[in-house]
Amino acid sequence: MDGAEAGQSLIKRLASCDKLTRDRTVRTLLQTWLPSQRQVPEEDMKRLWKGLFYCVWHADKLPAQTELIEKLSSTLPSLDPPLSHEYFSVFLITMRREWTGIDRLRLDKFYLLIRRFLHCFFLMLKKRSWDLDFVRSSIVILVDRTFLADDNLLGNGVNYHIASVFLEEIRPFLPVRKEVLEVVLETFVSVMGKVTDKVLVAKIKSNVFDLLIEMGRRLLEIKKSETEIDSSDDVVVLGTIALLMGFSSKFYELGSSAECHQGNRKVLLGLHEDFLKLEKDLATSGIEISIPEVNEDCDDEVPELVPIAQEMETDAPDAASEPAEIKANGSAKKRLKKLKKAEKASVASGKKAKKGKTVENSNSNLDKENDSEVSANGENSTAEQFGDGDAITFNEMVISNLQLQFEKVAGEVDAHNDVPSACDSPIVAVNGIVSKKRKRSKGKDGQKLKNAELTSQGDAETSGTVKTSEKSAKRVRFSMKNNLVWKPQSPLPPQSLRLPPSVTPRGSALKKGVPPGPIREMAPVTKKVKKKAKSVKKARMGVKNVRAKRLKMV
Repeated sequence: MDGAEAGQSLIKRLASCDKLTRDRTVRTLLQTWLPSQRQVPEEDMKRLWKGLFYCVWHADKLPAQTELIEKLSSTLPSLDPPLSHEYFSVFLITMRREWTGIDRLRLDKFYLLIRRFLHCFFLMLKKRSWDLDFVRSSIVILVDRTFLADDNLLGNGVNYHIASVFLEEIRPFLPVRKEVLEVVLETFVSVMGKVTDKVLVAKIKSNVFDLLIEMGRRLLEIKKSETEIDSSDDVVVLGTIALLMGFSSKFYELGSSAECHQGNRKVLLGLHEDFLKLEKDLATSGIEISIPEVNEDCDDEVPELVPIAQEMETDAPDAASEPAEIKANGSAKKRLKKLKKAEKASVASGKKAKKGKTVENSNSNLDKENDSEVSANGENSTAEQFGDGDAITFNEMVISNLQLQFEKVAGEVDAHNDVPSACDSPIVAVNGIVSKKRKRSKGKDGQKLKNAELTSQGDAETSGTVKTSEKSAKRVRFSMKNNLVWKPQSPLPPQSLRLPPSVTPRGSALKKGVPPGPIREMAPVTKKVKKKAKSVKKARMGVKNVRAKRLKMV
């Protein structure tokens, strides 16, 4: 199977629904097949990116998405220059072509994909030592495939996102040479004079040039107030670019040229006025600012780390002394662990303990013992340190001895304070047996210390008993095993024996006619007798009858 057939089979498996198949295919593609190709035709690269697009499409959950995006983007700096340009160019074409089909649930991971590719794009330029020809050709690919693309694809969202994150992604690689900055940033100036998309012009203005103007103003304020600021701060790096790149003349030339788009002249001349005011403030203030010179050729040197075991072997004069040193180092490790535990215990117990003159005396005795131990343990360490002349080797025993000396000095300085030091912890010998010298040093005044500890323990116990007594208060249980029922004709019980309002009768009480809800005192119900109203017809009939009787009598 030749390279073209292998590439076709890989492309088909990239869009598989099975995650295991996709992972294997991506691994084979990025580690084996793509680095072995010197050049890939544009049509094959488009098919390849079609498969990679749907590979990202199928990636679910943030860890899987981030891992896949990191693999795809980190491949860009590792490819040869012609292949890396083709890889990046077809990526931009694919994103613009497929942008309208991305739903809102998958939009974030494709935003992340664009951001990571832009970061690796600048990493690729740095890997080539910011060569001006390579930077120009790479920036032309970026601009022609996005901002000035002459295709009919509706992928303006890609252009907007690149303009929004451009300055954020180039910031970790600054400062660079002035020539490189002119190539990179002047491209945005020319784009603002050519494009007809007002949204894109507003994005470039707000996310690139307005930010530079703001940083330039803040840098001038800091310089005038003579406050110290780190040279790697964003205000210094971006403010220096805004003050020294001469953007005012460039915006004026572009805004007044005949080739400038008519709708963009107002924005360009407004930026010209802002940068001109900034440059005049710099000239009148008399502050000197310069772009730092950067050497891209020499990378940061990583110091060689030599294992301690090798140093011990080279420093040891005889082979017979190696086991003793190894044992000493092992015992030093154990001693450090025990000292740490003892320090924690002493800090916990020393917060409430009262220190007096007896504590100072015991501390001075302990300092003497520490000095003797340091001198005893430091014989081999000094021999190791100065065995080779100027070379000093720091092993764990030397570090522990230095730590003890530092604690001794700190204890002498802060002896009047109540801060517990590591010297208050019991000293552990090399063989793991606790030394008994500290107990002997407590001969006369030891009883006072014991009494102080007992009083502190008594105070702690009394406070503990108060807390426990508060917690162990008598619990009153209220249970309603037998539902309390009383008949309406019987008098209510006294107020102290009544149920709380929240308790409602349940179960058998409801069967006996007690309504649900809290029991309340109710007045006896009296039946009201309704008076029957005479109808209007009967009243009229009564009037007629009276009149008739009167007529008969007459």
